[in-house]
Amino acid sequence: MEEILWWIEDSKIGMLVSSSEWGYPIVLSLHAVGMAVLVGVSLILAMRVLGLGKEIPVTALGPYWSAAFWGFIVNLLSGAALFTGSASTLFYNTAFQIKLIGVVIGLALTWWLVKICVRGTGEVSTSHRGIAGGSVVAWAVALIAGRLIGYFS
Repeated sequence: MEEILWWIEDSKIGMLVSSSEWGYPIVLSLHAVGMAVLVGVSLILAMRVLGLGKEIPVTALGPYWSAAFWGFIVNLLSGAALFTGSASTLFYNTAFQIKLIGVVIGLALTWWLVKICVRGTGEVSTSHRGIAGGSVVAWAVALIAGRLIGYFS
């Protein structure tokens, strides 16, 4: 496994991210912007389902999902690029692993809310509130774990 991780780090993208003056800051900035868009739209939906802004129909949030989709694409590509710069250490980093779990759960719960509430009937039930609460927790875990990556080895 180590050889594969070193090969990833020695790739052109891995070297650009880890060894150039501007590679890492640019890719990290793109990652932050993509995260802000994706997680921001996800949290808006979750907060609406949890009861904030009840006067806004949950189906009105539908048009924002194209922005969230592009935020996801930017995050996926920039996150993969960031990984290539330090693959041999990130692969074993506990905070990184927790972050990935939080992201996967956050994406799954958010997608579930979008299917049920935004693309469905627009009805919000008690079970939807549980999904929304879980998504808020998952995104918080992902964000906090992502911030802690530099402190774990």
